[in-house]
Amino acid sequence: MIRCKSILLSLLLIGSASVVSAENADFPINTSFAETDDTVLTLKVTINEDTEIELENVLKTTNYLDVYNLLGVKVTSVNLKKCVDNRCSLDLNKGLYILKAGKVAKKVIVR
Repeated sequence: MIRCKSILLSLLLIGSASVVSAENADFPINTSFAETDDTVLTLKVTINEDTEIELENVLKTTNYLDVYNLLGVKVTSVNLKKCVDNRCSLDLNKGLYILKAGKVAKKVIVR
């Protein structure tokens, strides 16, 4: 079992070392990764009707806002299509949480 893990690790390390540059490639590579303003939004989340936080650069195609505790257990999930004017509200107990919408994540302390 240990030998299998070391082989897998070495394959991952070897695979991550290969880099293709756009100048030397025989095929076209899209090097523009900038998001346009019409594909992202700022999501405003109100926690316990008291504190409002913002999640910036959330893709409009993101469907859910997931809330995790520090152990990585999903506490709740909110459908972003039900949010009004990019505003959602959450009722959370005291503690530390991670809010995640698509690739955007934010740490939150609820007191």
